[in-house]
Amino acid sequence: MSEKTVIQKHAPSKLYCRKFQTHPFMKSVSHRSTAQATVELVLLLPVLLVIALAICQVALALNSYLIVTASSREGARRGAETNNPQEARRAALRAAEPLAGNEPSIEVDFPEGRSKGSPIRVTVSCKPAFLIPGIDKFLPQPTFKGSTLMALERGN
Repeated sequence: MSEKTVIQKHAPSKLYCRKFQTHPFMKSVSHRSTAQATVELVLLLPVLLVIALAICQVALALNSYLIVTASSREGARRGAETNNPQEARRAALRAAEPLAGNEPSIEVDFPEGRSKGSPIRVTVSCKPAFLIPGIDKFLPQPTFKGSTLMALERGN
């Protein structure tokens, strides 16, 4: 078998090509459907982007809430161990480092005094950041607040 024979054997016949050629009318229909799909995408893309940003903002808010809760718990644990409000505040600040946005405010309180077995309350509050700059003018910015109460392990 020569190379010429192989090429002729695998080359499509003219009848095959004519049989599956597209009609001129079909070319314009496929062009119209492509244009329609492009217009639909252009109209739908901003809506999809807003939905994606909203989902990301909710995830960021939930993450901030979990960090605020964990930092109040960490501060109360450290305060219960040491009976020292500065240590409790530092521990809560260290645990709140991953927070995006404003600096959290931390309050350490001894409601019943500083004797052994008395409670210590650590309250952490923070306003989470928005993903879109300037949107805080249109939407109220929430404040997340976490408070933890633990018994002191040491007396003063």
